[in-house]
Amino acid sequence: MPSIAGRDCSNYEQASLDIEHEPSLLQNFRPQARPNAMSISAKTTALILLMGLLLSLSAFYIQRSIVYPAFHEIELDYARDNIDRVVRRLETQRETIDFTVYDWSAWNDTYAFIQTGDPDYIESNLYPDTFLNFGFDVVLFLNLDREPVWGRIFDFPVDGGFVDLTDAYLDGVLAATSGFTYRIDPEEHIDDQKTSGIVQVGGMPVLFAMRPIVKSDGSGPHKGYVVFGQFLDDELISKFSEQIVQDFSIEPVSEADVSGASDAYTLAIIDRSALTASKIYSIEDIPSLRATAILPRHITEVGRDITFYGVALLVFLCTLLAAALLALFRWMVVKPILSLKADISSISNAMDYSLRASIRNNDEIGALSREFNAMLGMIESNNTELLRLNAELTSKHQKVLEIQGELQSANAELRRLSEHDPLTGLSNRLALERKLEQAWEILSRTGDPLTIMLADIDHFKLYNDRYGHQAGDEAIKQVAAILTDAVQRKTDMAARYGGEEFLLVLPGTDVEAATEIAASIRERIIAANIEHDCNPVEPFLTISTGVSTVVPRSDLTVEDLVSAADKALYKVKERGRHNFGYQAVEPTVR
Repeated sequence: MPSIAGRDCSNYEQASLDIEHEPSLLQNFRPQARPNAMSISAKTTALILLMGLLLSLSAFYIQRSIVYPAFHEIELDYARDNIDRVVRRLETQRETIDFTVYDWSAWNDTYAFIQTGDPDYIESNLYPDTFLNFGFDVVLFLNLDREPVWGRIFDFPVDGGFVDLTDAYLDGVLAATSGFTYRIDPEEHIDDQKTSGIVQVGGMPVLFAMRPIVKSDGSGPHKGYVVFGQFLDDELISKFSEQIVQDFSIEPVSEADVSGASDAYTLAIIDRSALTASKIYSIEDIPSLRATAILPRHITEVGRDITFYGVALLVFLCTLLAAALLALFRWMVVKPILSLKADISSISNAMDYSLRASIRNNDEIGALSREFNAMLGMIESNNTELLRLNAELTSKHQKVLEIQGELQSANAELRRLSEHDPLTGLSNRLALERKLEQAWEILSRTGDPLTIMLADIDHFKLYNDRYGHQAGDEAIKQVAAILTDAVQRKTDMAARYGGEEFLLVLPGTDVEAATEIAASIRERIIAANIEHDCNPVEPFLTISTGVSTVVPRSDLTVEDLVSAADKALYKVKERGRHNFGYQAVEPTVR
């Protein structure tokens, strides 16, 4: 049938709704619904509620019974592995001390010295630099009565030299370690005649090893004991933490403080982002220290990603639901509506309002057909008003579209600002992380190198103190402009990494090209000649740059690359700053 020319369907639908809310206009024309007839909305609502319930139950079951328990167990295994690495590092240090003690105790010169107290032995061997090289703070040579033939306790400051703490701590060390001589069995093989432990001296734990003094061939009899030890102070623990790439702390324990197995793990969740793991470090089956590490809950973050895929599954199921609803609506709604539309088009083209729609269904569409037949008499008088309202609605719709366009432009500007540093205009940490992940993924497939440069303005605090923070901001912007000029390719990125730190991402750049760029940056900084008369390096502002390059592969991560550049930067600073250096990437032990 032909359609109604010049009619607006949206206005017609609004008119239909208005009629539904004005029963007084149609009360003489509205037929009574048949009893027990189920409406389309009721049928559709029942189906949606049923499928929504099933989907909710499925999602709840997957989350509570599968996803979270699995990731929780993986996270605990990760924590146990990391605290085991801490304990192994302490055990390695104990073995190192014991090995050195073995060298000194099974030596003819030591055997003679413990009996005679020969000063030549002291002058030739027992000077502070010897034990500085070993890293030992406690050195004791005891006779069989456990009295010191020679003993020293040192402190070796980071800035060089040493401090003799013998008078303050010698008596305490002797009292704490002398009892360990009874643990040495002279009947055992010479390699097994040893003991180790941890004692508290002046509130500081001391890790030590002790062996009997014998001849170089291992024969006796014993003439005394050699004891070497190290203070497990914050500086040493920090060094160990850097070596194993895991921060940890220690605290003394005793057998009375330990309940259950001494090798048991103690795991506790701090919050959603961190947990603690601790374990007793025992020496010769005696609980000596409790090692504790605070670990990030990266695995939980992975769990959140997995939850994302669960949501994707839910979306997929919802899509299936939508498809089912579409099929249902085509059968129950669309087809009758199309038939009704054909009737309406025929009546409109004929302009004969005595005609009536032929739909007789016992649902809302049938009721709409009957309401339409009742409404036909009102259409002609209302048509002019409907057209006027339609024009007004079109105008308002156009304004809405204009406002939406302005909103989209504002959103685009907001997105740009969220990815750039407001001071320098460089990319910020968010954009940098996305860039590194994208470059890593692409270059891992192409086999091309990925280079990063970590640049740090030398002695920038002194600059701020001397010239003020406003001048400091201007200096940072000048450096940012120099770095921007140094990266010319569209694939490169210069980002502000921290307060006075910058990170350059150079995909497809090898070591030689990276070195040239670093040298160019150094020359540009020199040429800029930004005054900095408080700079110990030069009378102008300088930067130090760490460079690292790698071809991405599965046993490495972006963090390994950034860590290598950071180490290169650290070495440059150690060598005097105002330069650049390169550091190869090494995989992190996991």
